Amino acid sequence: MAALINTVLRNDLIAAADGNMHSRLQELKKEEETLLKIKVMLQDQLNRLKFEEGALKSIINAQTEEGASERLSPETEVHINLDNESEINQTKLLLNSAVDYDMEEEDEDDDDEDEEENEEDEDDNQLELVPEEDEDDDDF
Repeated sequence: MAALINTVLRNDLIAAADGNMHSRLQELKKEEETLLKIKVMLQDQLNRLKFEEGALKSIINAQTEEGASERLSPETEVHINLDNESEINQTKLLLNSAVDYDMEEEDEDDDDEDEEENEEDEDDNQLELVPEEDEDDDDF
């Protein structure tokens, strides 16, 4: 009799445990679905923010370039009488060293590229076979 009661109690505990496990499993599935929805929403928001960041960076770059070009050209025009020598001598001379510096950098870059091309030419003294293109392909 005690063995029968133990068996019944054990079966009841197993059934209760299975019921609890089943309900817990359902809760976890709902939580997983919610978390997946949140993940998708956050990914969409991240993509929008990245797009906005790119747009803002391009605006900032455009403004920076405009500012640089404004600095290169004199903002205030100086009106002087070209016939009056003393007025000409008193006029301030505005020099922009940034332009000279940029030009110097470009010259150095060009020199570096020329040296690299010369080195490549020295290394590659072999003739290459270039296939001729069909003249028929040029007609549209």
